[in-house]
Amino acid sequence: MKLGLGIDTGGTYTDAVIYDFEGKNVLAKAKALTTKDNLATGIIESLSSLPEDYFRDIQLVSLSTTLATNACVEGKFSRGRLILIGYDPELLKKLRAKYGLPETDEMILIPGGHGQQGQVLSVPDWDLLKKRVEEADAETDAYGVVEYWGIRNAEFELKAKKLIRQWTGKPVVCAHELSSEINSLRRASTTLLNAGLIKLIDDLLDSVKKGMQEMGISAPVMIVRGDGTMMSESFARERPVETLLSGPAASVVGGMQLTGCKDALILDIGGTTSDLALIRGGLTVLSEEGVDIGSWRTGTKAIKIRTIGLGGDSIISFDMNEQLQIGPRKAAPLCWLACHSPEIKKELKRIHAENKWHSISLAEFLYIVSKPQNIESFSREEQDILKALEKGPLSLEQLADETQSSVFLLRTERLEQRGIIARSALTPSDIMHVKGEFQAWDSESARLGTEIMANRLHMPLDDFISLVYTRIIQKLYNLIIEYLLDGRISPSGSDLAPDTKKLMDTAFYNPYDDIDIKISTPLPIIGIGAPAHIFLNRLADALGTSAQLNEYSGVANAVGAVTGSIVGKEEVLIRPRYDRTGIVSYGCHGSFEYFETEDYDEALKWSKDMAAKGARDQAEAMGASNITVEVKEYNNVYKDRRIELLMETVVTARAVGNRTIVNMNV
Repeated sequence: MKLGLGIDTGGTYTDAVIYDFEGKNVLAKAKALTTKDNLATGIIESLSSLPEDYFRDIQLVSLSTTLATNACVEGKFSRGRLILIGYDPELLKKLRAKYGLPETDEMILIPGGHGQQGQVLSVPDWDLLKKRVEEADAETDAYGVVEYWGIRNAEFELKAKKLIRQWTGKPVVCAHELSSEINSLRRASTTLLNAGLIKLIDDLLDSVKKGMQEMGISAPVMIVRGDGTMMSESFARERPVETLLSGPAASVVGGMQLTGCKDALILDIGGTTSDLALIRGGLTVLSEEGVDIGSWRTGTKAIKIRTIGLGGDSIISFDMNEQLQIGPRKAAPLCWLACHSPEIKKELKRIHAENKWHSISLAEFLYIVSKPQNIESFSREEQDILKALEKGPLSLEQLADETQSSVFLLRTERLEQRGIIARSALTPSDIMHVKGEFQAWDSESARLGTEIMANRLHMPLDDFISLVYTRIIQKLYNLIIEYLLDGRISPSGSDLAPDTKKLMDTAFYNPYDDIDIKISTPLPIIGIGAPAHIFLNRLADALGTSAQLNEYSGVANAVGAVTGSIVGKEEVLIRPRYDRTGIVSYGCHGSFEYFETEDYDEALKWSKDMAAKGARDQAEAMGASNITVEVKEYNNVYKDRRIELLMETVVTARAVGNRTIVNMNV
C-alpha cells in the first residue's frame, strides 16, 4: 500500500489522517488538542489515536498549520533582523508602520545598491555591515536581506547573505528568494516576517519528526504553502513565510478532494477563526496582492481568503449596552477547563447562585500556561498575578481578591499576549455541549456558564442559546456576502457602505410582511471544521444554495495537507532601455542572473528558458517528480493618443509535479 499521513496543527486542534493514494480515500482520522508550549505532545497524542498497522506503509508525511498566521495576529515571533541596502531612511520613517516594520534603529541600513535597470550605482560598505551585524547578533535569531532594487539585480543581496552566514552561522534569506513584488516595503515586510518565523516552523517540524520517530514512521516530510501547493521540509525551514494561510489553503484542497466540487465556496469554521475561500474550475482563487495579516503587508502569494474572529473557542460576552457579542477574542471553553481543574465548577456554582449584576462577565477564569524564566522583567502587579495563579485557575473576582485589586484593574494583557497565562470563558463549544451536539468535556460546567450569561441578559436559557446560534449564522452569512461583493460595489479591501450592511441585515432577518428581500448565490458551500455540520444547513438556506458536507469534513485540513501537488514558480522581467531614438537594449531580470541584449527575440528566449529552469529547479528541490512546465508572457504597455510604449514584458513559469512516493516495501 502507498499511504500518506496528513497532519494539521491548528490554533486549537491537531488533526491527523491516514490517506490511501491508490484508493484516494481516508482510512483513519484522529484529533487532539494543540499543545502550544510543546507541539510534540499534541502531535504524538493525535498520532497515537491512529491504527499502528498503517504506519509501516506511510511513505509521505505532509502537514498544514495556522501557526505562522496566528503568530502574525498575536505578534509572537522569534528575533529577526532586517538588513536594508539602498533604502532612503526618510521613506522608511514615513511608511514603515504601514507595512509592519519596526523603528529604523531596529533595522540595519547600509548605503549602496543598484539602479532601476539593474546597474551598479555604488558598492555597499561591507565593513559597516559586518560592524552592525556583530553589534546586533546576540539579540538576533535569523536575518533577512533586502536591496531596494534587488529584484532587478540580486548580486548584493546574495553577497550579503554569504557574508552574514560566514560571520554568524545563522539563517539568512534574501528578499528576491521570497517575492518579486516591486513594492520595496512589501518585500522588506515579507523578509523580516520570514526571519521572525524561522524558529517557529523549525520547532513545528522538529516536533513532527519527534512524533514520527516515537511512532516508528520513517518518511519524507512536506508542508503546505499558502496557495495550497506543497513544499519540502528544507524549503519550508528557509521560507516559513510561505506557510502563511497554510491551514486555510489545505482546507480548500481538502474540501475539493472530499466533495469533488470544482466551483464552490469553502467555509472553514475552526477554533479561533472562520475562513472563507473560493474555487473556480477546480483551482484555488489567489489574491492578486500579497497576504496582509495584522499590521504586516507582505508580497507572499496565497489563496484569496477572508477571515473573521469567530470559532468554537470565541468568547461569548456582552458589551456596555448589554448587547451580545461573539469573538473576536478566543478563550478555552469552560467545559474544557473544568475537566482539567474541577475546582472551577464550585466557583461557577457560586457565581450562578449570587446572580448579581456586573458590567463585565464574571464567569471568566485565568490560569497559567507556562512559567516565565525571567519573572523579574515583569511588573510587581504582574508578578502578584502569577503568584496567585500558581494555586490553580481563578475567576476574575478570586484573582482580584488574591491580588487586592479590582476586576477592572487586573493588568493581564501582556501575560496573555506572551502566552504565559490564558483565559477561559463561555464559548460556542460550551453551547454545543449544552445542546448535546458536541460531547468531549464537562457538560455541567458548560450549562452553568450558559445559564449565568442567560440570566445576566434576562433571557430564558433556550432563547439565549437560539440567539447565540442565530448571531453565529448571521456573522457567517455576512462573511460570505462581503467576500463575494469585494471589489464589485466598493474598492477591493474597503468596508461596505452602511446602507449595504443594513440591506444585508434586512435580507437575513426579513422582518417585513409586504416585501421579500433575499440575497442568494448559486455557489454551493463546502463546510470544513468540526462545528460546520451544526451551522451549515441553516446558512445555506439563508443564501438559497446547498450545503456540502463529508464525514471527514472535521479533518479536511489534514486531508488537504497530504493530497496537494508541488508547484515551482519563477518570474523574469524584460525591461527596455530607451534613449531619444527609441529602444536601445533589453535588460532581463531573473532571480539570480541578469542578461542584456539589443534583440528582443533573444531576450524573450533567454527569459523563457531562465523562468522554466528556475521553476523546474524549485519543484525538484521540493521533491517533485513527473514535472510539467508552463511558460506564459504578457506585455505591460503604456498608451495614449499619440504614443505606445513597451514598459516591460513579464515572463512567468509554473512547474507542476507529483509527490515522489516510492513503495518502501518493495
